[in-house]
Order: sequence, then structure tokens, then C-alpha cells
Amino acid sequence: MTWGGIASISESVLCLKEPHETKAVFAGIVREALATLTDQLGCVPFVQAGANDGIHADHLHPLVISGRWRGILIEPAPLPYARLLDTYRDVEGLILLQIAVSDQEESLPFYYVEGDDGLSSLSLDTIRRHAPKYQDLEGMIRPITVEARRLDAICDDHGLRRPAVIAVDTEGMDDVVLKSFPIEARRPAVILFEHCHLSAERSAALRDRLIRANYRILHDRHDALALRRDVFEQKLVECFIDRLAATRPTA
Repeated sequence: MTWGGIASISESVLCLKEPHETKAVFAGIVREALATLTDQLGCVPFVQAGANDGIHADHLHPLVISGRWRGILIEPAPLPYARLLDTYRDVEGLILLQIAVSDQEESLPFYYVEGDDGLSSLSLDTIRRHAPKYQDLEGMIRPITVEARRLDAICDDHGLRRPAVIAVDTEGMDDVVLKSFPIEARRPAVILFEHCHLSAERSAALRDRLIRANYRILHDRHDALALRRDVFEQKLVECFIDRLAATRPTA
């Protein structure tokens, strides 16, 4: 089987068939939205679940490394966590935690993918969907046991009750992570998450929850950006939407 990327088999309701360049346009929009928020707040409180090494495919890295953001970075896998410590060793105001995030607080099996640790996850099914990409994916998987905590409990324990930004990249667990945080009550300005691993039912439920909570959602084939309506000017958000639309086929 030829591997066409996870988006080619995604069931997410947010996953569109679109040109690859849309990803670059979306990344630029994320950077602009986060920079706009940084200009508004000066110092941005944030939490990132699934931080990996803090560099690879990380929209937050340039702002975190600048020292203008303060918050929590979470990564359960040992080797990426070690690299994460190195990435931010000279940046003040950060709390780095080697734990997992779930909607239950307990010890859980975590599946580390040796040779591609960005694919590691609490969801073995998500990992296995990538099998056509590898010669022997099953042989790369190393089960370990990790401590899992709710995202709201983690934030509360570290004095970050109201993060302005929540970023999630947990390979098929993003909706579960966000389920463990009371978005409606604490109202972060920005929520960035990966939708492409979610089923139609789970992605639709998360989309509808965010819309009810007063967010506009922009997305490419893999990720989604939820912007709180009363934080970002409508004109700016419409400009973002137009830029994405210009990359997509009209027919």
C-alpha cells in the first residue's frame, strides 16, 4: 500500500482534500495569531501537551524561546523529554513535566515509537494506522507505563489556572486532553490542536463544543486553530479565512 499521509485516510470532519501548500499558509496564520496575542498581553501564559522536543513541528517554539511566554510544557516520552529539557534549558518561566494527559488520573500504558518518537501516543490504534509508512512499525513500538493527569489539575497545581493558549499534539488523544480542561469556564484565547487522527464523531463533537464556547475554527488537513471571538478582531479572522480559502480548489 502506498502511503499518502495520514490526511489521506483521516475521518475527521475538519479534514479537507487540499493542496500541500495550505499547510504552510496555515502555519503562517498560526504564527500571526500567536504574535497578535503576544502583542496584546505582553507575557502569554500557556500550556502545551505533547511538546516532544520543543522544536519538531512546533508552532509555539519561536515565541517560547523568545522569553515572552510563561507556562507548562508536557511530554511523557523519555528521549523527547530529555531533548525538550535541552531545548529550553536557558529560558526562564517554564515548567517542564514528564507525564501524560488524559481525562482520568492514573497510570496508563504509553506506546513509544523508537525511531519516530513524534508518533508515540497513549493510543496504540492511532500509531498502527501509520503502518504503511514503515517496514516494521510493530517492531518499533515500545510499551512503557506513564503517569497521566487531567490538564486542569496540572494547571492548577502549577498556578496556571487560566492559560491564554492551550496547544495539544498527542497523536489521537487531543479531544481527550481538551475534555480534561473546562474551556467554557476558563476561556483560553487560543486552542491549537491536531484533528486528523480523530474519528468523524469525535472531531465533530470537539468542533461543536468549541463553536458553542464562542470560538472560530480554522484548519488545514492536520491541525486546527480555535480563536476566541471576543479576543481577535473579526476583520483579522476573516482575513485568515480568506487566505486559507485561496489555497483550496473551488470545485
